[in-house]
Amino acid sequence: MKAANPLSDALHVMAHLVGQAEPRTSEQLAQCLPTHPVVIRRLLGQLQKGGLVHSVRGHGGGSQLARNAADITLHDIYIAIGAPALVQAGARDATRGCPIKQLVDQALDDGARQAQRLLEQRLQGITLDRLGAEFADHLQQHTPHGGSHAG
Repeated sequence: MKAANPLSDALHVMAHLVGQAEPRTSEQLAQCLPTHPVVIRRLLGQLQKGGLVHSVRGHGGGSQLARNAADITLHDIYIAIGAPALVQAGARDATRGCPIKQLVDQALDDGARQAQRLLEQRLQGITLDRLGAEFADHLQQHTPHGGSHAG
């Protein structure tokens, strides 16, 4: 079973909202991932609290970007969903166990912290409109005869 990746899911949802004139429902977005609409609603709630989407409930409702895609970085999305660890290494308690295990865990944890900082810097430099443009280019290259894409 695939492990949950909230950042990947949030980026996927946000990419599907770029350039949309009409709101998209959690059911529509769930088909794109694919996942359950409840998972999408949870993500959309976090993104709305972060000021990145605007959601309306009920018939005719759905979610849209709350800001211009050029003004939203992937780091903004990362922060909105609670800044989950991007890199995990080492043990739960690096102070226990034999001295060699402690050194190995410390080395892994140091590397994980450096990788985390690097990934966060990268996320700060990429805007949602850039991701959306890359998504559109990818679709154009991989969809025969300009067909539609579900995910």
